[in-house]
Amino acid sequence: MSAERFFWPLVLATLACAATTLLASLLLHVFDLSNVVGLFLLTVVLVALRLGRVAGAWTALLSVASFDFFFVEPRFSFAVSDAQYLFTFVLILAVALVTGQLAAQLHLKARVATAGERHAVAVARVARELSGALRVEQINAICSGTIAPLFAARIALVLPDSRSELACVHPEDFVDTSIAQWSYDRLQPAGRSTPTLPGAAALYLPLRAPMSTRGVLVVRIDEAARPSEPADRRLLDACCSLIALALERTHFVEIAQDTLVRMEGERLRSALLAAVSHDLKTPLTAIRGLAETLEQMTDLPLAERVSLSGAIRIQSESLHRLVTNLLDLARMQSEGVRLNKEWNALGEVVGSALARQFALLAAHEVQTQLPPDLPLIELDAIAFERVLVNLLDNAVKYTPAGTRISIRASVSEDTLRLFIEDDGPGLPGLNAEHLFEPFTRGVKESSISGVGLGLALCRTIVVAHEGTIHAQRLTPRGVRFEIRLPIGTPPEIEHEALT
Repeated sequence: MSAERFFWPLVLATLACAATTLLASLLLHVFDLSNVVGLFLLTVVLVALRLGRVAGAWTALLSVASFDFFFVEPRFSFAVSDAQYLFTFVLILAVALVTGQLAAQLHLKARVATAGERHAVAVARVARELSGALRVEQINAICSGTIAPLFAARIALVLPDSRSELACVHPEDFVDTSIAQWSYDRLQPAGRSTPTLPGAAALYLPLRAPMSTRGVLVVRIDEAARPSEPADRRLLDACCSLIALALERTHFVEIAQDTLVRMEGERLRSALLAAVSHDLKTPLTAIRGLAETLEQMTDLPLAERVSLSGAIRIQSESLHRLVTNLLDLARMQSEGVRLNKEWNALGEVVGSALARQFALLAAHEVQTQLPPDLPLIELDAIAFERVLVNLLDNAVKYTPAGTRISIRASVSEDTLRLFIEDDGPGLPGLNAEHLFEPFTRGVKESSISGVGLGLALCRTIVVAHEGTIHAQRLTPRGVRFEIRLPIGTPPEIEHEALT
């Protein structure tokens, strides 16, 4: 214990004894000397309770000396004429020592209770914050922002890699990785205030979780800012346990996420194989059969040969769309959508899509309602035409011949709204938003070709244009696809003056 710890309590005890002596000298004219002794006893008890055992003993010595010097005959002398006063002196000293001991125990219990409450609150706060941490960076931030201030310390988190070699999450100058590695390998504390390398600048504590050791917590406490206490080590050990549990939870969360990604990948591969195997086999079988017919029946009339050639062309186009959708969706999801945006008239893009699907739409009643005053839209005409082609192809697949397919557009504030509607069976038993997920189909019938990639591709392209696409059931039947695109401000066209 340092001298400063006792200096001020002894000064206050001396002042209290002097004040008691002064008060006793004033009361001596009113009370007997035996009653004045009680005043000194009261002072000793109060000082011992308030300032501790050492100050109480010092007050007792001063009280005995003051009482003897100022009040016991012969006065102003330490000589004692009556031996009974010796018993009074011993009594004052005994009361001071007993009271001081009781006061010291009371102070210790109060201090332990206060520290226990403070530590319980600190542990609860750390546990609450760590419970929501799902990444190592979050745990490291909690260590620096919440745990470090509890000890007036700097804290570093040192974690192992796949080869069990340690490295700091964020490098710190006070971390010695060789000491951290020793603590991690042997599961023992090392560094400051431990038997192992006590001269180190920091304390190294292994983070032991139920399944394995998750790393090492490095703590450098500023002793000048906050002297360490025995209870601090217990609090630090509790924080280490909470950090270890949080790190173990993040480890298993990463494993679960990786497992889900692999499972989803396997599901997509299975769905792709199941869908593509059928939709590749069907047109290939048809093309092969039609080609063999043309090869074997050389005497077919010209009209039948043209019909067979047209059928081959239709099947080959279906196969081409399937392969193109697969390749484009894979490229867009891995590399992102690369758009070549220009200012276009929506009517021209719609007309180009209808021209491409002319043969496919021949058996349907196609209606277009595009106001002539539609503003120019900044988009990639080729990519957006692909969206319309896929939507028209989807409408033809799921609607009977002779039914209506309509395309209309309108402007609402700063948004262009494009609607494609049909009179098909609608969306029986399917959430409309699920249509835009890869390998999802509205009606799972083998008679209708498709693998469920067209609408997924549509959403990818529309989102790249900063737009949205949604599907909606119509009453009593049919589906409406709505595309919303932002309307920007087209550049002004400068007309050169004719000379």
